[in-house]
Amino acid sequence: MENHKLVDKLAELILEIQAKDPIAKEFTLESHPHELISEANEVLEAVEKKDWENLKEELGDVLWDWIHICHLSEKRGLFTTQEVLELLEEKIHRRNPHVFGDVKIETKEEAREQWQKIKRKEKEDKNKNY
Repeated sequence: MENHKLVDKLAELILEIQAKDPIAKEFTLESHPHELISEANEVLEAVEKKDWENLKEELGDVLWDWIHICHLSEKRGLFTTQEVLELLEEKIHRRNPHVFGDVKIETKEEAREQWQKIKRKEKEDKNKNY
């Protein structure tokens, strides 16, 4: 199954679970990020233990919580999952001009420095707008 179709299918599962599961009915945009953090910690633990089968499961849980948070945000009219994905794509392109543009970089140190420089500028620009 293609990735975008799978994300859509998982979003449909979330709708069904929210309609029928009393625990899921109580999840809010404010409470659910704690679930995501808990699952992310389980990913870290699986990597540290080199437990690759468990890592596969925990990554699925992180994706589930990520989709759930996107859905809760959509329900509130804040943004769509599509907007999140598009913003991510734009950011990856913007922060990697040595891959997607004409900037020449030779070392991983130069790549990290460039990434940090771009990230700092983005934050400065964002702060100027507030």
